Amino acid sequence: MPDQRTIHVSLVATPEVDVSALGGLHGVLNSVAHMVPDTVSFRANVVVPDSVLECAEPGGNIITNVMGMPLPMQTRLSKVDQTDVLIIPSLYLLTSNWPRDPYPDLTEWIRRMHQRGSLICSACTGAMLLAETGLLDDHEATQHWAFEALFREHFPRVRLNIDKVLLITGASNRIIMSGASAAWHDLVLYLIARYSSPQAARVIAKFFLLNSHTDGQAPYIIFQDNRQHGDGVILAAQQWLQAHSHLPRPLKQAQQNSGLSARTFSRRFCQATGLSPIHYVQQLRITQAKSELEETDTPVDEISWRVGYEDPAFFRRLFKRITGMTPKMYRRKFQLPDPGRSR
Repeated sequence: MPDQRTIHVSLVATPEVDVSALGGLHGVLNSVAHMVPDTVSFRANVVVPDSVLECAEPGGNIITNVMGMPLPMQTRLSKVDQTDVLIIPSLYLLTSNWPRDPYPDLTEWIRRMHQRGSLICSACTGAMLLAETGLLDDHEATQHWAFEALFREHFPRVRLNIDKVLLITGASNRIIMSGASAAWHDLVLYLIARYSSPQAARVIAKFFLLNSHTDGQAPYIIFQDNRQHGDGVILAAQQWLQAHSHLPRPLKQAQQNSGLSARTFSRRFCQATGLSPIHYVQQLRITQAKSELEETDTPVDEISWRVGYEDPAFFRRLFKRITGMTPKMYRRKFQLPDPGRSR
């Protein structure tokens, strides 16, 4: 006889919450009992910190997120003494700042739920709130690749690994983390498989067209070079390379333009950008190749030549090493239909 028990899930909502992730998790989990009869059922509720409600509109039952979406509250933090699963969905981080421990009552509640045996989960940038608890200190963690630097700055004790899309971590492996925004798909399917069955997870995945991001975050990462380092000579070299990385031996020319010796140029370049000059050029060239693959039907060999690689085989190996995909796979995944293109 299948286990008929109900799994209680608390979905944390703060003003920064990504409504698409919150609503997706809520809808999918609460649908399991209807979509897959005779299995474990999930009862997911939206939980709002008391500190948020104190600042809410009169009535205190609705908060408005940072994108202007009103969010109905189902229960408040102080009313939840026990939950099987606690999930912090993705957050909209609209600035490059992170206020230290923005919701102390939430931080303490997460720690208390963990002590009482709850499975603690985060999706995407929800990891920022989870990290405030200290539960990730000295453990591996993942979150959205675009906020890697912000996370490392505020939580240096956490071993961040943005290559992971789904990660089981923490003391007694009772913390589950998913990477970038849509990776809540991976998280919800994991939870359904864990508490119900892999078959139930497959049924839900097929009905809602949920994807498992088994290729990791690497294909999605957009190269973000550091230009806020204060070294004017290296900044000039970066600007020149941005326009001329496709040329043969661009680093030699950039170094000569700088007036520095080869050794000094390399040292200062690494110190300023965090990358060796050769790796920097590779990132520029692969970024250009990505654009060509996304926006054109140009053959891969020609793209290789246009971005600066005469050997297409080397280009393909390098592309896969950086993105985790072959150029052909990348094009198939990211080249969206063009409504203006003749059919």
